Amino acid sequence: MPLSEKIPPADPLPPLPAPGGPARATLLLVRPRLLFLYWVRDAELDAALVGAPGPAGLRLDRARPDGTFEEVEQVGFDFRAAGWYLPNRHVDAMLRARLGVATIDGFRTLLTSNSLRVPRERAGEGPVREGLRPRDHAAGQVEIARTGPDLPYAGSPAGRDLWRVPPPGGVAREGRHGGAPEAPRAAGDLAVVLHAHLPFVRHPERDFFLEEQWLFEAITETYLPLLDGFDHLLADRIPTRLTMSLTATLMAMLRDPVLMGKYERWLGRICDLAGREVARTRRDPDFGPVAGFYRDRLERLLFLFVRKYRRDLVGRFALLQEEGLLEIIACAATHGFLPHLASAPESVRAQIAIGVAEHRRQLGRAPRGIWLPECAYYEGLDSLLARSGLEYCFVDAHAVRNASSPPRHGLHAPLHTPAGVAFFGRDEECSAQVWSAEQGYPGDPSYRDFYRDIGFDLEHADVAPWLDPSGARGMTGLKYHRITGRSDHKEPYRRDAALRTVARHAADFVAKRRLQIERLAPGMDRPPLLLAMYDAELFGHWWFEGPEWLEGVLRRLPEQGVCAVSPGQYLDGHPAGQTSEPSSSSWGAGGYYEVWLNGTNDWIVPPLHDAGRRMTALASRDPGGDPLGDRALRQAGRELLLAQASDWPFILHNRTTVQYATRRVHEHLDRFDRLARQIEAGSIDEAALSRLEAIDNLLPEIDPGIWRSA
Repeated sequence: MPLSEKIPPADPLPPLPAPGGPARATLLLVRPRLLFLYWVRDAELDAALVGAPGPAGLRLDRARPDGTFEEVEQVGFDFRAAGWYLPNRHVDAMLRARLGVATIDGFRTLLTSNSLRVPRERAGEGPVREGLRPRDHAAGQVEIARTGPDLPYAGSPAGRDLWRVPPPGGVAREGRHGGAPEAPRAAGDLAVVLHAHLPFVRHPERDFFLEEQWLFEAITETYLPLLDGFDHLLADRIPTRLTMSLTATLMAMLRDPVLMGKYERWLGRICDLAGREVARTRRDPDFGPVAGFYRDRLERLLFLFVRKYRRDLVGRFALLQEEGLLEIIACAATHGFLPHLASAPESVRAQIAIGVAEHRRQLGRAPRGIWLPECAYYEGLDSLLARSGLEYCFVDAHAVRNASSPPRHGLHAPLHTPAGVAFFGRDEECSAQVWSAEQGYPGDPSYRDFYRDIGFDLEHADVAPWLDPSGARGMTGLKYHRITGRSDHKEPYRRDAALRTVARHAADFVAKRRLQIERLAPGMDRPPLLLAMYDAELFGHWWFEGPEWLEGVLRRLPEQGVCAVSPGQYLDGHPAGQTSEPSSSSWGAGGYYEVWLNGTNDWIVPPLHDAGRRMTALASRDPGGDPLGDRALRQAGRELLLAQASDWPFILHNRTTVQYATRRVHEHLDRFDRLARQIEAGSIDEAALSRLEAIDNLLPEIDPGIWRSA
């Protein structure tokens, strides 16, 4: 049987559930100058349209200070369209849309949308106020372990043997080895924040599934090398701390026996491929040393995964948090794009509360902070964060610059909202040196080229056993060339030269942070804080030498008088801050929401909103003591959360694995719809439910009551 016949063809996509309920209109933000409107029709609305004497139209209204609305725009409109993009010239305003028809007497409104807050494009004119955050922790008590809802101190320092690190602006205290070196007084602080996330991809029905390789590559190229580097810092007692998010979907996959079994077999096969490559290139002076490097590296990674970390990377990250090297923060349950769920606020509440609960279950303590998916914030979200016990989060630079009052310290101290949540703004200089295609370090000619892989370079017969069984070409992870330049010509990779460049770039980054701090410090009443925010998968996966660069940076900071701190540590040392409301924003292209709402992916939004409302209605019913119905409701919640993941519209926008992302949205919404219908009818198919529970098995302690209407 040919390999291509071993994978059955995909089934047709299930149809998206038809929207239910009465007619409604929903207005969403794309960016301040562009809005998106969609509507749902019912029989009553259709009857009104059939008998309408005049054409359809749209009226845009703006809220007055007293809460009433005034009409500010008239727009031509067609009810037959699927949705409508509205150019907008009214910023820093509350807007709504009215849809209707012209009559002899004027305009007859048939639908009125939700009210939408359109953000500022510059700082507001509110007063600059200082205040304390509501839950003030003792300054310097950075070794607190938060173990329950009341957040007590978790044992004595001696009992937990925690590794002390310098408080902001201070010096190192006694370390876990009995005498940590004293660090110089810090001139300023650097908070390195890594966001570790992958969508939930688990297909136990097949031995090989291409998209599961996203996880396998991330473990091999990012998570294991980062853990190895963190272990080195800990062993050498480097006074440092960094922050890392671990999303619920990622932790579920990293602790899933099926996926970890697949990964161990996959890594073993790649080790075998590397050994064969050593034999094949043994007389090649250019590629032989590179093949030998890969063999040694992969065998060490297999040792780390199986022997040292006992196949539990989440447990190892948790141990590093207990040792004081890491502060691990939460994320929304399935990385849902929260601003576009806000019209069904119970969905936003569920994403946050379930993400926090799962973080506590997996790591044994409540998180202090959260990474908002895509760093996407909308005004008012801070209240929901505060209700889940969260103290801080991160936003892009323009969210701070466009705050309700001018930020007194710019990006280099957090803003505190009236709800008591601290917002840290991304430092643009730290970002540019890593992210920028023109001036970023990862583009250096001596670094490994990401795209040249032996899965494409060698004869197909030589690599076919390590590729997709369908016969398609793909990545193996063995890449023998360096970036070299912008042309297709690539020189052989030289590991020693790449590591010399890593050392030079790490020293350059640290020196520039010191100069930046010296430039900022005279205008501030506290040490400046620089927030360096990155996707964790940048380090190792996209930028192969990234983990070594990060370790080099953290080693060099103390000698330059820069203290590597976590945001929680900073807040303990500086509890007072400016009270202000950040502006709606994201870190996507354009700075707002257009990546996740455009012509490639806007079809996702209406069925997601409809499913969110149905979930609230189902969760608000009297459960009646039905265990099977409760199981079905829990699984419906899982399917809804998985459909809400921001990864799917992002993939559709970037046009990468479009078919897979489309299928995932359709499948999760279809599963939710079938479960909802069974719950509403009081007739649960237990066998079908068990199959879904076995496939989408994340969030074992999910509480459907979180979706209940307040």
